[in-house]
Amino acid sequence: FEARNVSNLSRFDAQGISNLAYAYALVKHSPALEDGSNLFDLLTRQSVHLFGKFKPQGFSNLVWAFATVKVSNPELFAKVADAVVARDLKTFNAQDLANIVWAYATAEVKHPRLFRKVADVVVARELKTFKPQGLANIVWAYATAGVNHPDLFHKVADNIVARDLKSFKPQNLANIVWAYATAEVERTDLFPKVAGEVVARDLKSFKPQELANIVWAFATAKVKHHDLFHKVADDLVGRDLNSFNAQGLANIVWVYATAEVKHHDLFREVADAVVARELKTFKPQGLANIVWAYATAAVSHPRLFEKVANEVIGRDLKSFKPQNLANIVWAYATAAVSHPRLFEKVANEVIGRDLKSCNSQELTNIAWAFAVSNVDAPDLFSERFVAALIQKSESFHAEGLCQLHQWKLWRVEMNARVPLPQGLQERCRLVFTSSSIYVSVFQKEVVCELSAMGLQPKEEVLLSRSGYSLDALVQVDGQSVGIEVDGPSHFIKRKPTGKTILKHRQIVSIDEVRIVSVPFWEWDVFGDDRGAKQCYLRSKLEI
Repeated sequence: FEARNVSNLSRFDAQGISNLAYAYALVKHSPALEDGSNLFDLLTRQSVHLFGKFKPQGFSNLVWAFATVKVSNPELFAKVADAVVARDLKTFNAQDLANIVWAYATAEVKHPRLFRKVADVVVARELKTFKPQGLANIVWAYATAGVNHPDLFHKVADNIVARDLKSFKPQNLANIVWAYATAEVERTDLFPKVAGEVVARDLKSFKPQELANIVWAFATAKVKHHDLFHKVADDLVGRDLNSFNAQGLANIVWVYATAEVKHHDLFREVADAVVARELKTFKPQGLANIVWAYATAAVSHPRLFEKVANEVIGRDLKSFKPQNLANIVWAYATAAVSHPRLFEKVANEVIGRDLKSCNSQELTNIAWAFAVSNVDAPDLFSERFVAALIQKSESFHAEGLCQLHQWKLWRVEMNARVPLPQGLQERCRLVFTSSSIYVSVFQKEVVCELSAMGLQPKEEVLLSRSGYSLDALVQVDGQSVGIEVDGPSHFIKRKPTGKTILKHRQIVSIDEVRIVSVPFWEWDVFGDDRGAKQCYLRSKLEI
């Protein structure tokens, strides 16, 4: 944009200014001027006094252009919004309305009256004139701007569900479900319709981020769709994951763990990609989400856990939120990955903080994780920590109370003083011992063979000291022996989970009962051979 053209801008009318801005935005270029400003600064000065002459498309093109080239100008956006709100929006076509709210959401400019008025106009219209991108842009804009307007979301959803989605581009589909998940608008008909369309397509037309956004939306909205998740995972495994940034990799495994969808190839490839990278680009939440996902999905990858631990140890943890710290130690404990230096680093960070910033779940996750990992931290678990627990005690859920009971048992194991108030201790124990019991077919088979051996097993025995329930209890040479029938959920790649390790350790330590574990894979090899099963049990019981 040559200097001699600057003076000519004064001759431009409203349409000329909006067209010029639109043209430069199409090529995403904001030319610099000799005085240090840029073309869009000049367009701002020239356009303000012409607002009365702007047509609807002119306003739309102007703010769309500023948002597209990422030139921030809150004052201009405020004036345009006021001018638009003052008009009768019946003269604004579908694309004008969609582009305007898209621009304000993209530029992160708040204007509640504008969003409310546009939404009311859209709801009052027939949406047949809206193109797929227009519908996607509208709901994306409202979700991004955090503007709640249920009638708008439901009307748009009704229209989308009634359409043939073949005309919707991958980005449209991704933005639509992302918007509904983000805005927490429940539409049980919309998500399956989008999923069906995605599954029917060749996913090579989708960008990696679009696929990531789609499965993120389904996981966040808690909508299960087996075919969608597996098709996306299969496609991602075949791609170069280097196209994902740090947050993208973290989000992918978080999504599949949250949705409880098993796909070991995807988890393996993501882990390998993470291990091959420098982790400096990962934000604290990304590091926490990755190890949380692998622990939750019960996927083993020692090199990943080691690399993340070393990265966390090497950082200043002040930028880590309480949830990040709690999720990290919870993940290592759950996956039974021993890393005392990591736990000591986290303990030292938590000690230096105001524990009021931690919610009840974060406090109980931290306490439980240290109990599982058996890393003593007396300066952390002091009167101050207990005071924080007491303060949050009314907000504890059942799982948190169970975790606290196990933490209390750990303090007994460590011969440390148990400072929890008696009332809270009793409440924790009551919830812990009242947990529902599920007796599997596997457990019934083991008990059946123990009975056939004449051992007279007692089932689901509540241990008075610890409060744990044993799958079975038998007497061998005058001594009590606990039988734990451990199915697949008790292991990560045939290695006991942290929860299983903690239970076995605390029963031995506190109840002084010997534990015999019967892992599922050892039992399964015998098939229907009852004689072999009983021989196996005799070997385990040493009789």
